[in-house]
Amino acid sequence: MGALVVAAVAGVLLVSFLRSPRGSVFLLDLGFSDRYEVVQGALDRELKTALRDLGLDQSLQEKTSLVTIGKRKVHRRDWSARLARSQSVVRVNLALAEAVRRAGGTVRSSKEKPGGGLTLDAGSHKHTTHHIQILPAQAAAGETRREEPRVAGRQGRIALVIDDFGYTTDDLVEKFMEMEIPLTISVIPSLRHSRDVVRVAAGKGKQAILHLPMEAESFTSEVAPVLTSMSDAEIALLVEKYLDDTQGVSGVNNHLGSIATQDARVMNAVLGVLAPRRLFFLDSLTSSKSIAYNTARSLGVPAARNDLFIDADTEDRGDVEARLDRLAALARARGYAIGIGHPRPWTYDAIRAWRERAEDSGVELVFLSQLVE
Repeated sequence: MGALVVAAVAGVLLVSFLRSPRGSVFLLDLGFSDRYEVVQGALDRELKTALRDLGLDQSLQEKTSLVTIGKRKVHRRDWSARLARSQSVVRVNLALAEAVRRAGGTVRSSKEKPGGGLTLDAGSHKHTTHHIQILPAQAAAGETRREEPRVAGRQGRIALVIDDFGYTTDDLVEKFMEMEIPLTISVIPSLRHSRDVVRVAAGKGKQAILHLPMEAESFTSEVAPVLTSMSDAEIALLVEKYLDDTQGVSGVNNHLGSIATQDARVMNAVLGVLAPRRLFFLDSLTSSKSIAYNTARSLGVPAARNDLFIDADTEDRGDVEARLDRLAALARARGYAIGIGHPRPWTYDAIRAWRERAEDSGVELVFLSQLVE
């Protein structure tokens, strides 16, 4: 009787899997060509949502190409969209890859191009359902591309920011502090060790910034965040308090903040505190809809934007190294790049292993303050 129950449950689970998007991908690769449209439909929904969230849907051009799978003729999606001048192709690449993953599909190939372009093929392991081209941003009429200052013999500069310090002063924190590279340490305020970390960072030749808690869509901060429901005066008071709590920082980046960084009033209130203190702001870009960077520039606050979270959703050192390599490629192509990581053992090990390879390839590691504008 027990065996029958187990078999029945297994059968139900198998049927459920085969009806899921991942099950359709599995069947498509086994030769069930009728699952092509099912896989394509699942990817359509997630990819279009990602493009909309990135603000690329307005420039989206859609065509199809007739391809053969087995004995069937199917229509592959051929899409193109153009980057806005404020967008990072690295971030677009990550967002599209995540959309493919959510749909149960596979990124068959992904190639970022010098100048900001991207070509991405998605579908199953054996078949492409979507061929996507992200075109480089067009310069405005009369605009010339700004040349970043270069160091002689170097092809690009990278600033690595390590978030979420202040919880502890354990051995791992000490290891990051002892790294002989110009790391920028981002410290959450009002934690037990926040002030100690800022002090130690200065003593170890690191740059410290305030990791300002801000309202997010789906995560909460254990330290009181800047909320969109606060008045301008309340926001200013809280930011002042946190800056006093982390005296000696050179700038600020947002901790969480996917809602707050989309709100112009909130960002004006935050940046209004930074301007007289001559502090810079790094938009962590926890939301593709963030206006924090552009708001800072409009107010004359030196600012920069994150290009890549190097250790998001992984505990694998190899994944982190691969992302660091992508960051280096962006720096060589564009002149500079900014990556954010966290005080995790695999991140530390990856940076150590990658550092020499990066410098040999012509990349220079710098403090974040050297890349703000």
